[in-house]
Amino acid sequence: MQDWSDSFLDGLKRTADPLADDCIRQLIEQGDIASANKVLARLESNEPWPDDTPPLLAQYLSATAQLPADVDMQRIHRAQQFFTTFGLQFGVSLLCRSLPVLYAGKQGGAQVLASTGQLTSHFERRASETLRFILNAAEPGGLDAGGKGLLTIRKVRLMHAAIRHFALAARGWPQNAWPEQWGMPINQEELAGTMLAFSMEAVAGLRVLGVNVSAQDEEDQLYLWKTIGAVLGIVPQAMPDDAASAAVFWKALDRRNFGPSKAGQLLTQAHVQFLQQNLPEIAGGLVPDLMAVLLGRRAAGYLGLRETHWWSWAIDLMRWVFRIKTRLAHSSHTAESFMGEYGKALMEALQHYWAGPNPGTPFRIPDRPLEPVGAKDAAPAVEQMSPASQA
Repeated sequence: MQDWSDSFLDGLKRTADPLADDCIRQLIEQGDIASANKVLARLESNEPWPDDTPPLLAQYLSATAQLPADVDMQRIHRAQQFFTTFGLQFGVSLLCRSLPVLYAGKQGGAQVLASTGQLTSHFERRASETLRFILNAAEPGGLDAGGKGLLTIRKVRLMHAAIRHFALAARGWPQNAWPEQWGMPINQEELAGTMLAFSMEAVAGLRVLGVNVSAQDEEDQLYLWKTIGAVLGIVPQAMPDDAASAAVFWKALDRRNFGPSKAGQLLTQAHVQFLQQNLPEIAGGLVPDLMAVLLGRRAAGYLGLRETHWWSWAIDLMRWVFRIKTRLAHSSHTAESFMGEYGKALMEALQHYWAGPNPGTPFRIPDRPLEPVGAKDAAPAVEQMSPASQA
């Protein structure tokens, strides 16, 4: 039995990512962040690095250039194929369960997310980047030699380190300093929680949506995200051995970290508004209802969401359609291949749509201080309206 005790998890909470943190600290001290961003913007896969790559960045990229030596690529490919086959369902689960459940991190997690300004003021860009990160890593071939996924993960790892640096330097937190009881910003406990949100929680969302996920498929998704997590800087001792251990770990994370906060509910408001604006006006209220169903009553309550039941019929219809698609995928290799191509095309189109006609440069290392948001005040309620009240 793995140790997920409070004393062990307290250690993870106090631990960050020394390799990436040292790289960012020195890049900032030497004024090389702009140069690093210019190089990273031109890179699509692994070596060779351009001649103008800052030495510190080249050292970091070289040190993180390989997957762990014992990775089972057959399992990786199997998990990636499952992800692509059920791309639409994964998209719904990730957007309406995996991402919002992380907003419930009441001490540090939600506050850092809100304070980057990317999720509240620039949600489309952040959603596009998050989806691109997931697609690059989770689509077939993403983690193969020369695949985009490995480089994308390492770019995100540097982003985390820069945000961590600026969060510690900010003065808008309680007592005008980063609270010690929150642990490190984007700490190992939070990184492991994100890994489980994108794997175990995403799979749980698929099941709520009517997708029949086998035990092997669940274990494969966890294995895929543990591999991604290793490249992202998650320490080996924070990796659950299997789905059963991961479930125990998640319960401990929930008990220790989840609850209501102003930052979490501000993020939820932005998330709901962003998804609603992509739906016809007549579907107002569908997104918060769907999120409440997928999250469950307690987690939804932390975020100011509640199920109104106005859209139960639509959610039930969605489940019925997804069950039919699951049967089709399991009925023949041709149907599975078609669904895989369809799911991949849909997710790619969604990512490009959110990125907009002028997407800028994704995965830029932040180069400016954070402005803490929602760090001191009580959380407001998320306004929900039924179709009748909107008329």
